[in-house]
Amino acid sequence: MTVAVVHADTPEGRIALEAAVREAADRQQSLVVLHPLDEPDEVEDVRAQVSEVAGADGWELLSAVHDGDPVGTTVELLARSGAERVVIGSRGRTATGKFLVERAVQRLITESSVPVLVIKAG
Repeated sequence: MTVAVVHADTPEGRIALEAAVREAADRQQSLVVLHPLDEPDEVEDVRAQVSEVAGADGWELLSAVHDGDPVGTTVELLARSGAERVVIGSRGRTATGKFLVERAVQRLITESSVPVLVIKAG
């Protein structure tokens, strides 16, 4: 079985990655990192960011360039991953922040076919 995590180069993305590494280790499951890309040449930067937290081995990266819909791309990557759960980070502290940021989180929760663990950063 597999634990997936939605990666972003943000504080909440790092918190989610740290939580997913622990979750996968606790469950003795593999870890797959999902990352919708803005540009194809971002892959190596993403690998380096993930390696800082998760180490060089023991995880797989699934990525794809999104077409303006990073949440839709993430849902597609999640379906391809075969994960039994997904970890995501959230930061919505202010009313506006909750409205703007949490819309993407809410959409992922709604469209996910597996349980979603939301980790609040900060």
